[in-house]
Amino acid sequence: MYESIFTPLRVGSIELKNRVAMVAMGGTAPINMHQMTFIEKIRPFYLERCKGNVALIIPGVTGVIEGRNRGGFKEAEDIFRGPIAKLMDEVHSYGTKYFMQLGAGFGRAMFAMPELDPELWRQIAVAPSDLPNVWEPEMRHRGLTLDEIEDIIEAYGRAALICKEAGMDGVEIHAVHEGYLLDQFTIANTNHRLDRYGGSLENRLRFPTEIIQEIKRTCGQDFPVSVRYSVTSKMRGFNQGALPGEPYQEFGRSMEESPAVARALVAAGADMLNADNGSYDSWFWAHPPMYMPLACNLPEVSFIKQFVDVPVFCAGRMETPEIAEEAIRSGKIDGIGVGRQFLADPLWLNKIREGHKEDVRPCIACHNGCFAMAHRRGVDFKPFKMAHCAINPPCNEEESYILKPAEVSKNIAVVGGGIGGMETARLLAMRGHKVTLFEKTGELGGVFIAAAAPSFKEKDKELIAWYIKQINDQKVDIRLNTEATAEDLKGYDEVVIATGASPRQLPIPGFNGPRVTEATDYLRGRAEVGDRVVVIGGGLTGCEICYDLALKGKHPVIVEMLDMLLKVPGLCAANYNMLFEIIRYYNIPVHLNTALAAIADDGTVSVKGPDGKIFEIPADSVILSVGYVASAPLADALKAAGMDESKIHVIGDAQKVGNLQSVINAAYDTAYAL
Repeated sequence: MYESIFTPLRVGSIELKNRVAMVAMGGTAPINMHQMTFIEKIRPFYLERCKGNVALIIPGVTGVIEGRNRGGFKEAEDIFRGPIAKLMDEVHSYGTKYFMQLGAGFGRAMFAMPELDPELWRQIAVAPSDLPNVWEPEMRHRGLTLDEIEDIIEAYGRAALICKEAGMDGVEIHAVHEGYLLDQFTIANTNHRLDRYGGSLENRLRFPTEIIQEIKRTCGQDFPVSVRYSVTSKMRGFNQGALPGEPYQEFGRSMEESPAVARALVAAGADMLNADNGSYDSWFWAHPPMYMPLACNLPEVSFIKQFVDVPVFCAGRMETPEIAEEAIRSGKIDGIGVGRQFLADPLWLNKIREGHKEDVRPCIACHNGCFAMAHRRGVDFKPFKMAHCAINPPCNEEESYILKPAEVSKNIAVVGGGIGGMETARLLAMRGHKVTLFEKTGELGGVFIAAAAPSFKEKDKELIAWYIKQINDQKVDIRLNTEATAEDLKGYDEVVIATGASPRQLPIPGFNGPRVTEATDYLRGRAEVGDRVVVIGGGLTGCEICYDLALKGKHPVIVEMLDMLLKVPGLCAANYNMLFEIIRYYNIPVHLNTALAAIADDGTVSVKGPDGKIFEIPADSVILSVGYVASAPLADALKAAGMDESKIHVIGDAQKVGNLQSVINAAYDTAYAL
């Protein structure tokens, strides 16, 4: 099936076995250049994707000037000649090619560090010219000197040669893309230089084109060079992104200018354009969350292909095989770049080729496990792991999650048919246990059915369908419309309780009034809402509900007691930036530092503003999105009935309210332990 996807393709001097590249993601590079160490666990990660038939692996970016005072790539040469060269042999044994992605730096997109000494910040905070930092706009970046530019160009050549000698098949230049340093040089509004690297388009392109030429000079004309390329920047201005279909004046690279840029890169020696859209100011194009359409970058990328004679790959939610097949077959693009779907299911390509699309665990574009990269004041942002997966914990932890048959097959009850319960049941059955799944309603999916209800959550719906198929394939005994009691659970060796959480109740007059609907009830369509809808709670669910309401032509208003919307630790910047732009585009009123005081029977909402004064917001309906409370009364009932407490396992939101990632992690930990 999907023959165009699996047709070989030449890129410069090499041939790819099919048209699918695993594109660069943070956390997938084979070397830590700060510590000068080989990343051991990357080997099983790569090889699992090689088994999945990927044609080309492009790892996360490695900076060519990282640690240059210590020798940079030259200092790492032994690692490249040793474990990395050996790894290349293993990758090649599957017929997979490998392009190292080499970067010049973040420029104004680097994480701001206000705590640094100002002089040290000035040394490291570079850009084409004086520019504001993306994350902290009041902090400024200085322009690179000519000597520094020449150092970077030479460093690219040295790094590429080391990669070639390690057995790599090519390199990718990162990036005339996503608003990184090289991209900033190419754009008039971020390059105010007056020397040969600024001014005209030819001058603005000089830095990346000289890098391509240096790599070809150093490594030979037959050594392939890919360029990560943003066709358009989708910027309305600094820290302002344009939504799909929104009329706007391009602040960055425009569709009108892009063909000339692409032709210049190819003329300099680029053998491939690995393309999408966006910048750090419009991050949701380069890292599309679930609110972005499938194949969101295909129109622009297929446009640019008309102007170059090298292969053009398109990235950005391109994993739907029907879309990819048609685009390649019709000549719109030459291949697809896929990242996160390889995290969610490393074997997805094999499955679609064998006609088992329904067995592909879909990426839901949540960014929770793979790219929880953010920088927001007032948010406790804890260290995160990149290139992991919220719905596939073994991703990048392959050797820690080897599923082994149980030493003793047990009779296990799982109570709750949401994602946590289904995941636990699936894994337990795969380990050889006899599993009975109790669900008190007539359908599986739990609260995730509500989460998947909006039109932009098509992949969430696919995930529910995937789980249902998997547990049926594993012959789990599924008992719908059965609210398990302590009496029902007698005789089971172990009981896993995954019954979820309950909506939070607040002692507010009218909280359960006639015009009031709880978030999940609205999402499930259990209650009609009027035109004017006040949403209480500006967290992730509340903001997504507002988007859903706006798409339906309603007029939502957000009331949030905190000082900002989406004050959610670990929420990816691409996700919250797009939601902010959605709220801006649909002109949704937002009341921050505002507490709910009362709800009248006619829907009018009384709130206490930041000045302490009460005011009213007229409304036809009110939707509550104020959080959930963990509870597991069944566990108490089982203990009271005399069940050994060690045999009772409460997981997910029933134990502690979290998100989908924490629920699935808990399911894995429990199923692997029993």
